[in-house]
Amino acid sequence: MPEFPWSTDGSTILALAVLHCVIGVTAALVAQRRGRRLGNWLVLGLIGGTAALVAACLVPAKQD
Repeated sequence: MPEFPWSTDGSTILALAVLHCVIGVTAALVAQRRGRRLGNWLVLGLIGGTAALVAACLVPAKQD
């Protein structure tokens, strides 16, 4: 198995997974403030992470 220059133990992987989920939830909250559906963006954010956060920041706000 190849050697990685960073630690790949369980605590590092857990920390990265938690950070990914926090970024996903943040994306959902940003999208909700822009008038989008929280549930849809929560799923998208938990799958997409940083990409979903960027998309949520770029999506235009809904006009009522």
